[in-house]
Amino acid sequence: MSEFASTKVMRFTDEGIAAVRTAIEGLRDEGSTKKGSQGTAISPEELDTLSKLARRQDLIEPYTEQVEIDPSKQFSSRYDMGQYLAGIITHMKAERDAGLWTWISMVYLSQLLARRQDGQFLLGSEYRYIPDDNRLRYYRHLSKMAWSIFKQYGEKSKLFLSIPCSTHSDFVEQSQKDDVRSNPHLVDLCLELFYDKKAAKLKKGVATSVKTPGSFRRLVSIISPQLYMNFDLYDMSAARIREILPSEFEKWFDKAA
Repeated sequence: MSEFASTKVMRFTDEGIAAVRTAIEGLRDEGSTKKGSQGTAISPEELDTLSKLARRQDLIEPYTEQVEIDPSKQFSSRYDMGQYLAGIITHMKAERDAGLWTWISMVYLSQLLARRQDGQFLLGSEYRYIPDDNRLRYYRHLSKMAWSIFKQYGEKSKLFLSIPCSTHSDFVEQSQKDDVRSNPHLVDLCLELFYDKKAAKLKKGVATSVKTPGSFRRLVSIISPQLYMNFDLYDMSAARIREILPSEFEKWFDKAA
């Protein structure tokens, strides 16, 4: 759709969603569905055929809000994508609109697929492009979650979304933890400790496992729940929470902005 400067936002009908699902299933190979797979390699021509479904008049209909979108827009990160989409899609009911987010995924499909050095693209599982309400999959939709997380956190969402548009990360999943969503002071602390403002990305070594001392995931999954038992973190500033952190997080202190 790059030949258009802007176009009205549309949505796939149920038949349209089914057509996209069938097209994705027809391209993906069995091996790419296994854990650890990077996806199915598809050619630029196959990608183009898939993305053109967003222009099939028999598969789409107008979105409720009369707004326009720029299909040629290039994003530097999922944060950039989320910020842009949040300025266009303003109604929170949109979160439940599978037809809308499937359509947006097809519009920006070339940016939602990682590109290999040989010029081919890696097509992931369909739930990255077609919303899935399953509690273990809903947050893996690339474009919708970029929008949703930006709507939740605003500028602070750079903590979770400073990654390529085609990338899903544990940070995205952690952003949906109730303790994180409900406590802006905890998010402020994580930004202070783990985010490199100059590089506009996470500091090296932050996004490691929950077993790694001083990691982001360990802080929000293990340490903060322990601290909540003895402290009212909701009533404490980021600076005050930092004072009561275990020594394992001190390695980030000198690097904190």
